[in-house]
Amino acid sequence: MMGGMSVLEAAVRANRIVVEVPRTGVEDWVVAAEVLLQEGLGAWAFPVELVHLLPEVLALHGHRARVGVCGVTDAEGVRTAVAAGAHFVLAPVSGSDLLAGAGEVPLLTGGLTPQEVADVLRTGADTALVAPADALGAAYARSLPPLFPAASLVPWGRLERYQCDMWFQAGASAAVVSEVILRPEDGAGANAPDEVARRAASFRPLNVN
Repeated sequence: MMGGMSVLEAAVRANRIVVEVPRTGVEDWVVAAEVLLQEGLGAWAFPVELVHLLPEVLALHGHRARVGVCGVTDAEGVRTAVAAGAHFVLAPVSGSDLLAGAGEVPLLTGGLTPQEVADVLRTGADTALVAPADALGAAYARSLPPLFPAASLVPWGRLERYQCDMWFQAGASAAVVSEVILRPEDGAGANAPDEVARRAASFRPLNVN
C-alpha cells in the first residue's frame, strides 16, 4: 500500500471509478470527456489501440483528469503507454517483463481466476485487477475478495452501477467500467452527450470514498 491507498487509488487520486474509452464508436471523445468531467468522473483509460490520442487528451484535459492506457498485454505495449505520457497503465495479464517496462508509472496487472490473481500478488503487488470481472456474474464480487483479504482488488469489465456497488461493499478500492457509460446496451455507436451525462451521474455517488 502507498500511505493506506492502493496503487490505482494513488494514480487516479480522488476517483474510484475509471471509465474505459471504447476502442470504436466514440469518435468525438472531446465532448464525451467534457461530459464526464462535468459529472465528476475524472479518470479515464484509453485502450492501447488508441494510445496515439493520449498526447492530445493530456494537453486538453491532463490538468483536470487522470488519463491512463488499458489493455496492454506485453512489455512493448507498456513502454508505448509510458512514452505517450500515461498517468497509469492497466494490463489484464501479469508478468515481470511488463513490470520492468513501466518504470515509475503505476502499472496494475491482473487476471480472472483465484490462481491468476494470486500470481499477480506473488510479484509483490498489493493490488490486482480482476478482468473481465463481469464474466462470472455479479456473485463473483462476493466470492473472490474473501480469498485475498490483504489485497486490494480492482474489478474491470462491463459493470453496471449495482455491480460496482457490490465490489465496493466487498472491499474493492476502485472499479474500471467498460462500455456501460459511453455506449448503448447493444454496443453499437456511442451514447449521445445527454445519455452519457445521465449514466455518468448514476456512478458519481460511488466515485468518492
